[in-house]
Amino acid sequence: MSPRRAAMRSLSLAAIAWLTSACSADAIPEPEPTLYTRGAFLAVARSEGDFEVLRTLAVLGQGTPEEILFLGRYGERPGSYEEAKVLCQRRDLLPAPGVTLREGSWFTDRDWRVVWFRTLSTEEESAFR
Repeated sequence: MSPRRAAMRSLSLAAIAWLTSACSADAIPEPEPTLYTRGAFLAVARSEGDFEVLRTLAVLGQGTPEEILFLGRYGERPGSYEEAKVLCQRRDLLPAPGVTLREGSWFTDRDWRVVWFRTLSTEEESAFR
């Protein structure tokens, strides 16, 4: 094989390896966050036009309605799910002091939804302590 042909073959193999080297997880869509997803932002309707924003910090158990959720609270009160989503996207959103404990079943009687998700950073975790 000529040196030029060997170089072309090496380049072709390198290009194929590069194109197929993407992680297989890149092709799989991320699962939708749920009530039990650590880092999920939840908006819970308290009354018409008054929503409480919570964040799942941890779950004690396997994610069934009987499990205990450790939730962070935020003091700001959005007026809709859309406002809650915009609010939760802010990096400067400050949590209220303390952590709230709720059973997963507490949400079954309430109007709520996951409005945003972001992995908890070390700074965010320490803000809830």
